[in-house]
Amino acid sequence: MRILTTLCFVCLISLSLSSCSTLPTTFTTENIMNVHQGMSSNEILTLFGKPKNISVSVCGTPPNQWTCTTWEYGEFPYDRASFTFSGNHDSLKLNNFKVDRD
Repeated sequence: MRILTTLCFVCLISLSLSSCSTLPTTFTTENIMNVHQGMSSNEILTLFGKPKNISVSVCGTPPNQWTCTTWEYGEFPYDRASFTFSGNHDSLKLNNFKVDRD
């Protein structure tokens, strides 16, 4: 009985950890390989859907500063991705991206 209880506990832990990989299923290798600098935010939305978090900050150093917008998918410390855009709200262009998967 003790072995069965331990086995059930291990299965529950494994199941909960496997559900922690929080990147959407749209983060396939094929979709990730299609990402490149200069893509529009609409293209990123089409590939990956709506981001989990959005932040706006100032990037660069004076006198070459600009407003940058970062979209985040997933959750630290699990699988996650970030896309940083430059430009205005209605014309964001991808400047930098990072995807971390197991």
